[in-house]
Amino acid sequence: MLSQNAILETAPSPPQRDDSATGGDGQVLARRLSREFNAPVGVLDPARLAWQTCVGISVEQLPPASPHLVATLTTSGVSQGRVALWRAPRAGGPVWLALPIPRPGAGDLIAMIPFATSLETEQALYGPLCPEPALRAWGQSVADQFRRAKETHATPRAAAPSPDSDQHLLIARLTRRLKISDAPDKFQSLATNALRHALNVSAVAWVPSQHNELVVVSGEVDGFEGNAYRAILPAENSPQLHIVNHVDSPPGVGLSRFVAVAADSQGATGWLIAANPLDGRPFAATEVEILQPVASLIATQHNNARLYADLKELLFGVIRALTAAIDAKDPYTSGHSERVARIAVRLAEELGMPANQRSDLYLMGLLHDVGKIGIDDHVLKKTGPLTPDEYRQIQAHVEIGVHILSDLKKLHHLLPGVLHHHESLDGSGYPTGLAGDKIPLEARILAVADSFDAMSSTRPYRRRMTPMQIDDILHKGSGKQWDPKIIDALFACRMDIEAIRQKGLGESLQVVVNETLGRM
Repeated sequence: MLSQNAILETAPSPPQRDDSATGGDGQVLARRLSREFNAPVGVLDPARLAWQTCVGISVEQLPPASPHLVATLTTSGVSQGRVALWRAPRAGGPVWLALPIPRPGAGDLIAMIPFATSLETEQALYGPLCPEPALRAWGQSVADQFRRAKETHATPRAAAPSPDSDQHLLIARLTRRLKISDAPDKFQSLATNALRHALNVSAVAWVPSQHNELVVVSGEVDGFEGNAYRAILPAENSPQLHIVNHVDSPPGVGLSRFVAVAADSQGATGWLIAANPLDGRPFAATEVEILQPVASLIATQHNNARLYADLKELLFGVIRALTAAIDAKDPYTSGHSERVARIAVRLAEELGMPANQRSDLYLMGLLHDVGKIGIDDHVLKKTGPLTPDEYRQIQAHVEIGVHILSDLKKLHHLLPGVLHHHESLDGSGYPTGLAGDKIPLEARILAVADSFDAMSSTRPYRRRMTPMQIDDILHKGSGKQWDPKIIDALFACRMDIEAIRQKGLGESLQVVVNETLGRM
């Protein structure tokens, strides 16, 4: 969270460039807010109807600083120290968190921070996905720090912290940990555990509406666990917040009181339940207000994690379908892309490449020859020597591949490997004649994996080479055609590479594609 002692730094500073920032006394605050929310920030001066500064976003991408915008935010309570959420009229855009920023002896500024609203939103431009109740709570905790900092600045005695500051801090921490790539039960365990400590209760349970999903419980109530929490859920059409301060439990069951809150108005995703305060106090509505934003965070992560998994599966299905299309076009190279991908990953392991980069490299290997879909069959399958024009057609497959993949935005980071896997270390390769370290590392690895598998396979124009012939060519080309570090890595794991080459994975690839298309 932001430091209360240093949060109010509003002394004018010289204009600076920072992603189209205009400079001014909101610059330091904008930078800190950007770090706090991991999002772009624009700082609006409502008195001048102008954007004072911005970080991570250009002025053109901010809403127009119009009287209508200021009036809307004022009506929403921003001028009274409350945060507000604002959406542009156009569909599919972000939701904007409007945050009041007090200034000593001057009118308040308003920070505007955009957040993604779905997986389809361009999340690279905005802050993370965050449900509105949690976003309001997170924003209000920061706004309260601004207010207290202003009071501290005006009075020597430090202002007392607000009673709900710890709860808002919990919301901020959970929001930062919300990752749609995590399994839902991981975030559910994190949230219920954190909430149990924050509320000082015996147990907190997340009860999903789908009965085939497990109830996640942090803590323990004697004789009461797991699906037992389903039995105490409120009836349909009950209020979202349900407090029961006296429970007639049977012998051996220690449940005495509990509070339940639905993640949404219909309870369609699930309920969050807190049970048995450790000090025996009754639950009060004001005390458990934190349950609703935490429940909405759990529901948001749950729903988006499922959608993310589906999208990821679909994307892999598309990739493997493209790979299968290459195999179908040229039976002599069936399984080549899969083998190149696996050989490249094994070389990357030998070179110490991190796991996430190896995953990207695997995808590059699968797609490195996708451009051959656009090459005429009579050229691709020719048994005799290629003419210069035919060779240029073959060379074009790397650029055709990039063109095919360019509309898949999630794969743009793979394009350098696809484009440059036929470059040579001495600059004699294609398509751009890159040399040395200017060739992306992934492309240099793919070049070795591709050449090894090609030499080890029978093609229409020649039989496969012997291991001795292959080793001789690799040694002679080291430092000229191929990176010597990668050639050394290949010989260091030569037996593993040979095992990958001999597996012939074309058939298993087709099975995977069929399964994926069947699910679609």
